[in-house]
Amino acid sequence: MNHHHKITRPVFAGLAAAVLLSAARLLAEDQPADWHGFQRLGFTVADRACFITQPALAAPGKPWVWRTSFPDYHPEVDLELLRQGWAVGYIECLSQLGSDGALDLMDQFYEHVTSQRGLSRQPALEGVSRGGLHAYRYAARHPGRVACIYADTPVMDLKSWPLGWPGARQETAEALKYYGLQDEAALRAYRGNPVDLLEPIAAAKIPLRHVISLNDRVVPAPANTLEARARLERLGHRLEVVTVREGTPESSGHHFPLPEAFASARFIMRHTAVLPKGREYFALRDGLGNSRAKFEQEKTGRVAFLGGSITYNPGWREALMQYLRQRFPETRFDFLAAGIPSLGSVPHAFRLEADILAHGAPDLLFVEAAVNDHNYDGQPNAADLARRGMEGVVRHLRQALPLADVVEMHFVHDQHLQAWAEGKEPYTIAAHERVAARYGCPSLNLSREVSERIAAGQFTWAGDFRGLHPSPYGQRVYAGSMTRMLDAAWGGPPDAVKPHPLPAPLDGFSYGRGRFGALASATLIRGFTLDPRWQPTDGKGTREGYVNVPALTATTPGAEFEFTFEGTGAGLMITSGPDARTIAFRVDGRPERIVNTVTPWSGGLHLPWALMLEDSLPPGRHTVRVRLVDGALRVFHLLLN
Repeated sequence: MNHHHKITRPVFAGLAAAVLLSAARLLAEDQPADWHGFQRLGFTVADRACFITQPALAAPGKPWVWRTSFPDYHPEVDLELLRQGWAVGYIECLSQLGSDGALDLMDQFYEHVTSQRGLSRQPALEGVSRGGLHAYRYAARHPGRVACIYADTPVMDLKSWPLGWPGARQETAEALKYYGLQDEAALRAYRGNPVDLLEPIAAAKIPLRHVISLNDRVVPAPANTLEARARLERLGHRLEVVTVREGTPESSGHHFPLPEAFASARFIMRHTAVLPKGREYFALRDGLGNSRAKFEQEKTGRVAFLGGSITYNPGWREALMQYLRQRFPETRFDFLAAGIPSLGSVPHAFRLEADILAHGAPDLLFVEAAVNDHNYDGQPNAADLARRGMEGVVRHLRQALPLADVVEMHFVHDQHLQAWAEGKEPYTIAAHERVAARYGCPSLNLSREVSERIAAGQFTWAGDFRGLHPSPYGQRVYAGSMTRMLDAAWGGPPDAVKPHPLPAPLDGFSYGRGRFGALASATLIRGFTLDPRWQPTDGKGTREGYVNVPALTATTPGAEFEFTFEGTGAGLMITSGPDARTIAFRVDGRPERIVNTVTPWSGGLHLPWALMLEDSLPPGRHTVRVRLVDGALRVFHLLLN
């Protein structure tokens, strides 16, 4: 919307007339209307025209922003909110200038949209110009109902406007009428202005953000926003102020291209997210200051995503990339998607070098494995594998890139729902959280959040989220949580850049030295061949990176190969398909041990599988011999730690 470049002094009368005309049309038709591609539903409350502009997918808990004036002016913030799942509401009472009568109408609108239409009970108030009167006087009346206030050149004192502006004689008459005052002297003496009613707002710690121009002669900043800020500071409260040096000459400085619309939308989202228990699901720990500094100062950034199918599939990752581009608009980003379906933290630890570090040093790494680490359910060392795998990822990265930031994300598995309901933390998440706490990594417990949102009735698992591979709605939930975490991490002053500490390991046998060993280094004793482009002949599914690539293969019982390595542990990266059976192995000539290579998914898929043979050896040089007992074996990488 660019008409603010052309608005002349009678702007208030013109905008008011446009709003009344629009409201009358809605009142007459009471039909949905298109607004910038979103559906605006008109209705009436107390014989007043109202509407709700609805998002395509409502965010959990149906958060919303309440426009108190000029709902079509400067739509940039509202459009971003709508794209993220926020609704926008409005009731027409503009001419009453935030008087008690206007607040009474607003009360009725609030009760209707919260009780009858399901919108959240703590909206953001968004006041433009005279809408500041409505927003602040309503917040002073009902501080518990207001999540935050965002205002654009707001009127905070009737003495400043309309009384102080020669072009607002009609509005001055309206102020006298609706406030029940006899004359302008009474209006000057009135002490119920927003600047006079800040104490309950400060006491409730309502977050506040204004956008103003410093040469505004219609609603002068010193008498309005800056006066309010000074009074709030004396009350121990903060008002964020975004300033534009000069508004347009034809508007007497009152209008301007809107700055920081994305940041303002994020301000509203941060404070209006409907959290079931009133708390967030992330722990920032040492924070993400190094990546922020790189993005802001050097204007370049490499961000990597390491995970399984939930990272591989489209959805949250693209939304997060878009957020980063909007958050740092001058930064040139390089994004690396390293999601491979079915893989968890154990294979992540061994493929970190090949799939992440070999493509360039990331400044920020997002890693997830809480779902796929359940691949080892039922094994006696399942929790050890989850801990050793995730510590391997983090420790290896810390050793290679001490400045790189890491975020651990815990996605939701269907079996987590029952565990959280019983007050139990899933073992994969408990293992990963130990690593995050040890190394100071921020972590985001999406599993707990989804479980608690479902328990609170915000959405359902089967109908809305639709399983551990989320629907578009579920992807939106994930992305919303991630971006709230980043808002919090990057919300304050920049932190000093410093290397992350490298503490003693949680587990001396974690996979912090994990790497792929070359197949060519193996000695083929009998029965094994190196297939340069293995692919199945049974028509079963495969995973990217584990088909049409080299593999050691054997189908004859008794086939053998061996390899030698330096370290404390070794394993095989295999595919476990319908013909997988058992193998035997021995380390350093010790007695053979038998291993079953079948997984619960082997019947219909050649599943990539990190098969650890021995991971608690004394440091040094070791030789591993592998023998096929029955079935088939395909080895894509040697896993060496």
